[in-house]
Amino acid sequence: MDEATPSSEALHRIAATLALAVGVGAALSPRTLLRIYGVDPDEMTEAGAFGWRLFAARNLVIGGAAFAGSESARNAMLAVQAPDQLVFLHAYRARALPRASAIAAMATSGAVIALGLAARRRD
Repeated sequence: MDEATPSSEALHRIAATLALAVGVGAALSPRTLLRIYGVDPDEMTEAGAFGWRLFAARNLVIGGAAFAGSESARNAMLAVQAPDQLVFLHAYRARALPRASAIAAMATSGAVIALGLAARRRD
């Protein structure tokens, strides 16, 4: 591996940082996170905000442990992307969100998947 190629540890940490960033955004200001993904935050109910904060808790716990090097958390971080992808695909197909928003969410989750799989290949 040359110096320009990130190590498996670097890839794991980048994936964890992405999960943590989404978690922090969802915890501190779910409406801002929605705006970043192209969703009108005025459409979110209090129940929706509660759901986003639960999503944030998951991302913060798993992402933090993954960043710290927990192999179990890294496995969990990768595993939870499958149901996330299904939810985002459903939102796309049902037009529950603007299609661009669902695609952006799939892309973010897809980046975590790609980074996690690339890191595993280097382990």
